[in-house]
Amino acid sequence: MTHKFQVGQTVLPAHPRGANPSTYVIVQVLPETSHERQYRIRALSSATECIVGETQIKARKTEPSLS
Repeated sequence: MTHKFQVGQTVLPAHPRGANPSTYVIVQVLPETSHERQYRIRALSSATECIVGETQIKARKTEPSLS
């Protein structure tokens, strides 16, 4: 199976725990384990990195241009 997200793509937590969830960037696509695709992500607001399953994140929708 192919991965849903790509390196460099901006994502959000699928189930945020606060009013302003952190935004993350996909740093590395990892091999599938336990029947779920995994990713290494880094918070844009800090150097925090973690590994998440594909069901734990969602694509960040881009804002429309105001030009």
